[in-house]
Amino acid sequence: MPTFRVAGRTDVYLGESWQAAMAIGCTSVALGVVMMVWPGRSVQMSELLFGIALLLTAAWQLVLAFRGRIRTGLKVVEFVTALIAILLALWCMRSGDWVSLVALWVGLGWVIRGIVQATVAVWSDQLPGTGRQEVAGLLTLLAGIAVVIWPIDTLDALAVLAGVFLILLGVSEIRIATRIARPDATPEHVGVQGLLRSQS
Repeated sequence: MPTFRVAGRTDVYLGESWQAAMAIGCTSVALGVVMMVWPGRSVQMSELLFGIALLLTAAWQLVLAFRGRIRTGLKVVEFVTALIAILLALWCMRSGDWVSLVALWVGLGWVIRGIVQATVAVWSDQLPGTGRQEVAGLLTLLAGIAVVIWPIDTLDALAVLAGVFLILLGVSEIRIATRIARPDATPEHVGVQGLLRSQS
């Protein structure tokens, strides 16, 4: 039975991981756009959006920890950093009107993600295109550092900067989703032809 796959798809991720990657990527892009264009947000709403951004980081790391075909030690690192991202998200939502604190939590979350992404790419033999993965990790690291050290005075300015980075991260995750191999279809799950076969 022929299968249809995007060229370069990989079996690094188990099962239906592509759905999680696509959902996280699309949500990241949408959240980045919302953060950039939504005028007059309250402080609490801004903090909530930044917290969700960090939760998306945690979600992606959990996908790698539980569905990635990587070494056990690397899975543990991904899981621990996901927990750290969740903690930073909770702190972000409770920062009050402190732009510098929000920027610190978001930036730290991305710095940690970037370091871990580059490390996993270096130490994992199963990942395809490890050079691209390392570069993506380093760019995420630089994005986190930029958010931390950039002289930002308002949540709106921070939202624009973080929104741009979120969109870029989301596009990266969507690209990964298109390259994850799908489980082979079984005859009963291949649409009308499968139904006709099951009836005969």
